[in-house]
Amino acid sequence: MAKRLRTMLAVAGITVAGLVGPAPAASANTPLTTLSFVAHEDDDLLFMNPDILSDVQAGYDTWVVYLTAGEIAYGSGSPQERLDYANMRTEGVKAAYARAAKTANDWTFNESVFNGHPVATDTLTGTRVHLLFLYIHAADGASGDNCGDLYRMLHDPAFAGRPIDGRPAYTRQDLLATLRAVTDGVNPDYLRSQSTIGHRDGDHIDHTSAALFTAAADSTIPPGADPLTATGTTVRQRDEYQGYSLANQPDRFGGYWRDEKLAVWNAYKPHDPAVGPTTWDELAGKETDPAAAGRRFTANGTWAPPGDFTNQCGNDGPYH
Repeated sequence: MAKRLRTMLAVAGITVAGLVGPAPAASANTPLTTLSFVAHEDDDLLFMNPDILSDVQAGYDTWVVYLTAGEIAYGSGSPQERLDYANMRTEGVKAAYARAAKTANDWTFNESVFNGHPVATDTLTGTRVHLLFLYIHAADGASGDNCGDLYRMLHDPAFAGRPIDGRPAYTRQDLLATLRAVTDGVNPDYLRSQSTIGHRDGDHIDHTSAALFTAAADSTIPPGADPLTATGTTVRQRDEYQGYSLANQPDRFGGYWRDEKLAVWNAYKPHDPAVGPTTWDELAGKETDPAAAGRRFTANGTWAPPGDFTNQCGNDGPYH
């Protein structure tokens, strides 16, 4: 069992609030709540900033959920070394969010429980920033696994995706129910996810898998339905953000927010030995505009999965 596995804290009744951007208005004394789901520990920093960091700096209740451990073949590639690398990335995003909040890198750890599953949860002291880590095995072609457990769960309802830190496994329905429990517990005004059509642009297999799980969890498709084919109604507004193909887009902003996005990314880098001094710096002025890109899914609108997320193993991207 991993060193981060601690005494359980049930949080099924969480009530919170916080968000930025075109979201429903809150009362004068109540911050908005934002909830973002990503595959890896840095996808939020690269692809969803400055939106999330502006949530943090506005004082919103900001929640980010990392579905996979984001582990790659580190050192000899042993299970312990892969877990060590995943924990390095965890420390990286914690440093990044401390920089986003412009406060000390001081966190409180609790083990939350959603749908009966223990979830590692870190809260930044003196802020409303919360990071949740599921540690599910990630795709990594360098170690011979081009699929990853998220993709396997999507395509096989009996497959059990196993967190690399020893927590209990998830089936497809377990994970959907857990993501719904997180969403219901946090009760956000607004959700963010990666792109459910990112595979069409060569995005990482985990990015699209995480997005499809998020979209299904934020919909009315019934328990037991196939999230790759079932249609439903979107429950809460959700914006989708493109991944690697963002590098091919022109800058959308400069000045303060470009500088802040780069500063937050730079706070992450020293913790990740797979990242170089300037890795992905070209994304500092870039971010999807979900509304302009047609990737905003409004509450009570129709949700239908893309239908072509098949035969994707091997599309594990250049990094992360």
